[in-house]
Amino acid sequence: MSRLISPRSFLRQLDLGSLDLFMLVCETGSIARAAERGQMAASAVSKRIAELEALAQAPLLARHARGARPTPAGQQLLQHAHAILLAVEHLHADLGEFAQGVRGHVTVCASASVVEQFLPAEIAGFMQRHADIRIDLRQAASRAVAQAVREGTADIGICGASDEVLGLQARPYRREQLVLVVPRGHALARLRKVAYERALAYPQIGLRDSSTVQQALAQEARATRRVLGRRMEVDSLSALCRMVESGLGLGVMPAGAFRALGEATTLHAVALTDAWADRELNLYARSFADLPAAAQRFADHVTPQA
Repeated sequence: MSRLISPRSFLRQLDLGSLDLFMLVCETGSIARAAERGQMAASAVSKRIAELEALAQAPLLARHARGARPTPAGQQLLQHAHAILLAVEHLHADLGEFAQGVRGHVTVCASASVVEQFLPAEIAGFMQRHADIRIDLRQAASRAVAQAVREGTADIGICGASDEVLGLQARPYRREQLVLVVPRGHALARLRKVAYERALAYPQIGLRDSSTVQQALAQEARATRRVLGRRMEVDSLSALCRMVESGLGLGVMPAGAFRALGEATTLHAVALTDAWADRELNLYARSFADLPAAAQRFADHVTPQA
């Protein structure tokens, strides 16, 4: 029986060039065709495949009259090979950035309201001071923001406070005021302030996956024993406005995002008097003290009071 080698020993013996050749054989269906495309001798390709099979301790290719195809073990290796070589491509790109002067990389995951209200100006100000740091900004719902921070695919998350971010470290970021968006000719448009309960008499346009806001709206409907008449859900605040503008329903969105629309809109925003309409937005991280230097600089830039 073959003895399994340790993961570290496996890593040291794994040759990325051989992985690339194995993928080429699977793609072309033939060692000869892979050798021709790779500008190598077929015997050299066969040797590299044999070395991979020795390392895997299992046959990776089933040879037949017209070429070769991956065995079950080969199929497993092929799936991982795609991921490994893609990661190598990303590594090459990132190192290339360092060669061109980039000295840091920060991944930020934020909710739609944060992206559409605050981050563009703040990122611009940060990059004026730190041109050697690259910002990778991703927009997601609050639960996805929390998940990205927990899993380490984002250094920093920015969204509203909710149960989904429990266990993460938080810093105060901004406050936002939610408003009810209605067509200018609507019966509620003449009001300066309104309780959301009155809006429940009309169809609603919801923001898909906006968990914290939608939970507040649904809770308000339950508390007043009304039905939340969700006519449709959309993927962005701008799409929500277009649907309201078309007379399909009313929507709730941050006042800052509504103001960013400027005079291009024919909509009217009515302030909501409900307590939940005044929302706290926070920065989240697994540990601010353990963030990479570039991410710590970004966190300090957007939350100077911290």
